Amino acid sequence: MAGKIAVTLQEASLSEQAHFLQLLKDAGFSIEAAPSAPGDEAHLPLLALGKVLTQSDPSGEDLAALVEGVTRVIQLPVSLFLPVQEKTLLSCRAAAPGTPPAWIEAEFPAGSAETVLKVQGEIRPCLFPLDKTELSAGFLVAALRGSSGEEKAFSFLNELAGAIGEARARTERLRALDRGASLLDSSVDALVEACTTLLELRGHETAGHSERVTSLSVKLGERLGLSSRELIDLRRGALLHDIGKLTLPDSLLQKSPPLSEEDWKILRTHTVRAFEAFRSVPALQGALDVPLRHHERFDGSGYPDGLKGKDIPIVARIFAVVDVWDALLSETCYRKRWSPGKVLDHLRRAAGVHFDPEVVSAFISLLEEDPSLLDRPF
Repeated sequence: MAGKIAVTLQEASLSEQAHFLQLLKDAGFSIEAAPSAPGDEAHLPLLALGKVLTQSDPSGEDLAALVEGVTRVIQLPVSLFLPVQEKTLLSCRAAAPGTPPAWIEAEFPAGSAETVLKVQGEIRPCLFPLDKTELSAGFLVAALRGSSGEEKAFSFLNELAGAIGEARARTERLRALDRGASLLDSSVDALVEACTTLLELRGHETAGHSERVTSLSVKLGERLGLSSRELIDLRRGALLHDIGKLTLPDSLLQKSPPLSEEDWKILRTHTVRAFEAFRSVPALQGALDVPLRHHERFDGSGYPDGLKGKDIPIVARIFAVVDVWDALLSETCYRKRWSPGKVLDHLRRAAGVHFDPEVVSAFISLLEEDPSLLDRPF
C-alpha cells in the first residue's frame, strides 16, 4: 500500500492551495483533505512541491525551495541528488543551508551502491532513495548530528522521496509514450504520402493536386478553428481522398466523357473502397471521413449515403470546397480551366446546395485576405 505525505495548507492562500491540488490531481495523485493539527505551523512551499511532483525537469529554483521547506519542517538540512549526463552520474541539484560543502560538490556513478558522501565531523549522511530498490534514480539525504528525535523525520523523508521518485518515473513513462506516439505518427504520415505518390504514378491524379488541396484545406481548417487532432485528420484525409481509385480499372478512369450510368455507378464506389481498405488502421479513423464523405452534398443529394447538412463531418465539408476549387482551376482533356472568378461564382451559387455556406464564406474570406492563393500552384 502506498504511503501518504501530509501537507499543511493553512498558511497558503486559497489560490495557491487550488493551484497545488490541481497540479497533483492532473498528475494522477490521490488527494485526501484533513484539518490541520492545532499549533501545526510548519508547511512546505506548495507550488515548488507541486512542480517537483508534476514536471519532468523542475527548475533549480523550485528544487531549492522544496529542500529548504523540508529543512524547515524537520529541522534537518536536506539535499537532493538526481541523475545527470544521460543518467550516468548523480550530483547535487539542490541543498539547504547547513549541508556540508563536500556533499554539494560530490558526483559519482548513478549505478553505484556506495556514494562518496562521507561523514563530515559530527555530520553524517542518511540517504532516502527515490527508487526504493536502488540509488540510480536519485535520493534525498539528510544531514544528521546524532541528536535525539531525528528518527522522527525518517518516515516523512522516506515517503517524500518515494513520491518524488514515482512522479519522475511517471513523467518518464509519459515521455516514452510521447516518443512512441511521435514515431507512429511519422510512420502513418509516410504511409499516407506514399499512397498519394502511387496514385499519381498510375496517372489517376492531376500532378500536384493532392498536395495543393491538402495545403489549402489545412489553411481553411485553421481559419474555421479546427482542433489540432482535426487538422491532422484533415491533412491525412485530403492526401487519401482519391486513394480508392487505385482499385478501379484503368479503362474506366481513362475513359472520355460521357460516362454511362454503369460507369458512374462503379466510379462512385471509390469512396467506400478507400474506407474499406483503411478502416482497420486506428490512426486513420478520423481521416477516413474525407475520402468516404467528400462527395456528400449539403442538400443530401450526394453519395455514398446521402448525408445532409452538419451530418457531414466538418473535415469532409471543408475538403469538398477546396477539392472543387482546385479541380475547376485545372486543365483536363475534357474541360478547359476555369478562371478564379468563375470558380468563386460557382461556389457562391452552390452554397447551401453542394457546399456548407459557412465553409464557402470562410474560404472566400481566406482568398480575399491572401490573394496569392488565387495563383497556381498554391
